[in-house]
Amino acid sequence: MNALGPRFWEIFFEVYEGLPRQGPGNRACAARALAFCRDLPESPAILDLGCGAGEQTLQLAELVASGSIVAIDSHAPFIERLRAAIAERGLAQRVSAIVGDMARPQQPLGRFDLIWSEGALYSIGLQNALRVCHDLLRPGGYLAFTDAVWRKGNPPPEVRAGFDLDYPTMGWLADDVAAIQTCGFDLVAHFTLPDEAWWDDFYTPMEKRIAELRGKYANDVEASVMLDQLAEEPEMHRRHSGFYAYEFFVARRPFAQ
Repeated sequence: MNALGPRFWEIFFEVYEGLPRQGPGNRACAARALAFCRDLPESPAILDLGCGAGEQTLQLAELVASGSIVAIDSHAPFIERLRAAIAERGLAQRVSAIVGDMARPQQPLGRFDLIWSEGALYSIGLQNALRVCHDLLRPGGYLAFTDAVWRKGNPPPEVRAGFDLDYPTMGWLADDVAAIQTCGFDLVAHFTLPDEAWWDDFYTPMEKRIAELRGKYANDVEASVMLDQLAEEPEMHRRHSGFYAYEFFVARRPFAQ
């Protein structure tokens, strides 16, 4: 994807804003990660950083029976969609959605029992994001996040190029583990997202949405080229998913800090 001008982002968000999720993940993985956060308070304070349209935010609200959730994303249309879902489900007393910068989330330090972030921390630099999260957590609080990692060396050029554009500092599992520890966390657990977490709520709906927009933009060469570019991502995963993965990490801020 080398045409990243305003028109590209217009088409990008026309695809992504309607998807159930804006990245890999599913409810089963969220439940599995949450199970490692074994002694959360009865009504925990939760922060969802880079929440997108908030599918995982709503799942958290179901999985954690009480407590509060603050969800932050920089893209206002995602937050508008999440706010509508919050109102529709009667969750306004527990869940709030805010347009904001997760590098500077404007939340009280040491407030949160759990910080959640699926596929978003990398966008402000993983170590920077980990330090932000560390300071927002109370001692003993948990951080649960997903991040892309390499699984095999020497990926095909198209795979390397795709990640170099979006995530040039992407590392290996050991690199993320080292970053977690360097930033003052104890690693509690980690596991690899299964392939259905890429397809069911992300790539399959994405391909359907791209197909719909091809009809809308059938006579628009520029838009059609951009849809081709966006379609490369699920197709690349179909061919080369053995070279990379999303890993779910659960870490904890030690009580001593």
